[in-house]
Amino acid sequence: MKMTKKLGTALSLAGTLTLGSMVMAAPAEASSYCAYQGSDRACGVTYSTYDVHEVCDNEADGNGVYAYFYDKWGGINRVNDGNGSASGCGRETWDHNGIYAIEICEDDWGDDTCVYKRY
Repeated sequence: MKMTKKLGTALSLAGTLTLGSMVMAAPAEASSYCAYQGSDRACGVTYSTYDVHEVCDNEADGNGVYAYFYDKWGGINRVNDGNGSASGCGRETWDHNGIYAIEICEDDWGDDTCVYKRY
C-alpha cells in the first residue's frame, strides 16, 4: 500500500512540474496588430523576444497580396501570401523590435492598392 501511495505522489508531483514548465515556457505577453485591404489581412503579434508577421489573401480574385511590417527602429519586413487565396497564409518570425506600422497591398492591375496603418 505504501508503494502505491508513493508512486501516486511521485506521478502527481511530476505532472505538476511538467505543467509548470509548460506554463513558464509560454511567452509572457503578446500584443497583436492587424490591417485590412478589403477581405485580405495582415497581422503581426509581438512577444517579448520575437514578432510573428502574417499576411492572408482571402479573396479569390487572382490578385496577389503582400504586406510590409515596419518596426520602431526603421526595419522593414515584406511577407507574401505565396499560394493566393488557397488555404494557408504567408508567415515569418522576425527579431523582436515591436510593430510600428503595417502596410498591406493587393497586387492588382496598375498601381497596387495599399492600406497603411500606424500604431
